Amino acid sequence: MLPTRAATVVALAIAFHAVPVAADQVVLRADPYCPYNCEPGSDSPGFMIEIAREALAMHGHTVVYENAPWARALEMARTGVIAGAVGALPEEAPDLLYGIPIGSYSEAVALRIGETIDSETPSTYDGWRIGIIDGYEYYGPIAAYIEANAGDRTVVQSAGGDQPLDTNLRKLRARRIDMVADAEAVLAYNLLQNGLEDELTIVRMSDADAIYIGFSPANPASATYLEHLEDGVATLRKSGRLAEILSRYGVADWAE
Repeated sequence: MLPTRAATVVALAIAFHAVPVAADQVVLRADPYCPYNCEPGSDSPGFMIEIAREALAMHGHTVVYENAPWARALEMARTGVIAGAVGALPEEAPDLLYGIPIGSYSEAVALRIGETIDSETPSTYDGWRIGIIDGYEYYGPIAAYIEANAGDRTVVQSAGGDQPLDTNLRKLRARRIDMVADAEAVLAYNLLQNGLEDELTIVRMSDADAIYIGFSPANPASATYLEHLEDGVATLRKSGRLAEILSRYGVADWAE
């Protein structure tokens, strides 16, 4: 019998039809997390995907981007089944390899219009039912709230699959939960794209932090990818192309 870890890798490879990847292909996966990474093959795959694709193409690499549940994408990156996971944070996946950030991240919650909370006063949302996502790491007030209510599945409700945010927002609109935790940019983009700005509002819960593409520690090419990504992003920024990509998603340059 295969060891548990090896068996997991084999199962994941079969499930996603993994095949040996050509040297110039960089396979990246994540669950949909617009505007960071969106629908594969679309005209707007996400600003992190567009940046990675153009930056790495300067060095002869081809980015192949596909969706996968977040917890699975992280495991596949850790074990070398894929090159990297898009939208990773060192705090949640410290075993991946990181270079320069490809965006910024701040935590927030979506609420129904007319409701409000104070991020610095937990008593203002004590007992509220919160929608979170399987495999995600949360920080600050949100993490403290989840930890304090971890044993109560009525208060802390977790969604999985390929569209967990959509699931949580549907539950929020149906009053099955009271708030949805996610990145501020992700919530804002989702509300805008789905015409929900008249129904839902957003409250920021943390300061901005950097967000990355986490590369596989099991792939010898990862160091090269990180170097080429950094060089390519610098070129995109200098030429003005980076600003063009970001403007399509309503996002500012995280370095400014």
